[in-house]
Amino acid sequence: MQDSRTLVDHFFRHEYGRLVAVLTRSLGIRNLELVEDVVQSALSKALQTWCYNGVPDDPGAWLYRTSRNLAIDVLRRTQTEHRLLTTELFVADDRHPLANQDIHFDEEVGDESLRLLFLCCHPNIPLDSSIAFALKTVSGFSTDEVSSALLITRANAEKRIARAKEKLREIGTELTELDNAALESRIEAVQSTIYLLFNEGYASSSGYATLRNDLCDEAIRLARMLIASAPNASPSSCALLALMLMHSARFEARVDMFGSVVLLEDQDRSQWNWSRIREAMDWMSRSAEGTQLSRYHVESSIAWEHCRAKTFGEVDWSKIAERYKCLELVHPGPMVRLNLAIAFSYASGPEFGLSLLTKIDSDDRTRLRPWWDCAMADVLLRLGECMAAISHWRDAILLATNQEHRKLIAKRIEKAENKKTTPSK
Repeated sequence: MQDSRTLVDHFFRHEYGRLVAVLTRSLGIRNLELVEDVVQSALSKALQTWCYNGVPDDPGAWLYRTSRNLAIDVLRRTQTEHRLLTTELFVADDRHPLANQDIHFDEEVGDESLRLLFLCCHPNIPLDSSIAFALKTVSGFSTDEVSSALLITRANAEKRIARAKEKLREIGTELTELDNAALESRIEAVQSTIYLLFNEGYASSSGYATLRNDLCDEAIRLARMLIASAPNASPSSCALLALMLMHSARFEARVDMFGSVVLLEDQDRSQWNWSRIREAMDWMSRSAEGTQLSRYHVESSIAWEHCRAKTFGEVDWSKIAERYKCLELVHPGPMVRLNLAIAFSYASGPEFGLSLLTKIDSDDRTRLRPWWDCAMADVLLRLGECMAAISHWRDAILLATNQEHRKLIAKRIEKAENKKTTPSK
């Protein structure tokens, strides 16, 4: 029998947003907090029940019915919204939206999770708040994961989520009221949320898993739905899909048989999924049809430079560094500056890379840690400064929240210490 805790975690990630979306469509955005509460209660109940009674044949249906019944109980107890109890949602039969794996309710955007994502990204809500709220509500991120994804403090993440909730209640728009104009005005925030969802799966910020394939698959699914929802697919959406496909093509080589991280320089490139890379190239071609250059265009071109090189040593780091300079103009931020420094450390030498890393200001360093420490350690090791490198890695291992990342850093420390103690010939 499947491990119940693992399965509940999977369903929390995979079905949370869909359950919230389906119930929100029926109960209305004014009852969003109630919906979130009953969905989380249903997941908690699943953890308790499935451990003893086994996993039901249709876990998604079980979660939906349990969430729905909990909502009915709350509404009855509070004696509010009585008319909702006679709607189709609460008919006492086994038919429900989650019985079908592909949920299609509307011709504009056929997926309820994507529709809820658009609803969360209202133009009257600040972009940073929309993204934080969408990650929490649609993607099932914890508040800590939201703060990690956005490089902000937990308190700041909580404020952004609360601000978005309050604004949505004031606006009062429902899922059924989204038209093409509404979809178009929210595309940037929706793309950013999908991008961050994929990033969390690609490099999990916490727990024991190096990769979260379920998150990456969901991000790719949403991107495909996003493209399919528009008569003329947005070039930036095509570029976003191309970027995620190229990164996901390397998954098999990115983790070894024990689940440990394998660095890009050590990956067996024959394990990369070249059919997926070819599909990504098709989407890159489609993305070139527009006139605007998005961050996803630049990032997908960087990913392609890694894919096209036969070995790590053949990567054209000069091109990658120039494209990070372009990305800094299109979408500036601390992570871009960090990656720019790393690229230049290979293109122009570790001394130049070190100078760029040390120029990153203290506030950005704080937001970037432990990645900044790891980059410093790598450059210092290449300069022969083993002790300084080890010091940065020791700082990084204290700050890393993913267990596999800690193991990787520990291996790097051990390797550097062996190098330090090995006599030169």
